Amino acid sequence: MVRREQENSMVCHARSASASRRRPQKPRQLLPAMLPVLATLDLSKPAERQAHDFLYRATSKQHRFWTLLDMRRQGDWLLCVVRWVYPDNMDKPYSLTEVGLKEMAVRWQDYATDEAARSELERRCMMSSALTGGGSG
Repeated sequence: MVRREQENSMVCHARSASASRRRPQKPRQLLPAMLPVLATLDLSKPAERQAHDFLYRATSKQHRFWTLLDMRRQGDWLLCVVRWVYPDNMDKPYSLTEVGLKEMAVRWQDYATDEAARSELERRCMMSSALTGGGSG
């Protein structure tokens, strides 16, 4: 007799071999060949890989808590304009979020509109560019 304990069992579901009766999905529209590069990360660096993985999880369909609207790299930080999927403050559902590229750190400032958050993003990038005499990284 074989005894199977609940905590050690794994449930697997096989996909049906029969055709689905649901309406067929429309083919997805192809994206333009080249989208503008908003930020470049070096994924061989552990902290930059962690930041990438964090952003991927934060914006993935399955676990989404943000919708990413814009992003720029500024030195050791990714500046991201996001809309919270479930905001704590319904009056300020947008944020300018900073994701660390040297260590795992996230901080944000809430805004009432995406325009206000984008404006702050542009202000910071222009200020950084003026201080360094070049691009924001």
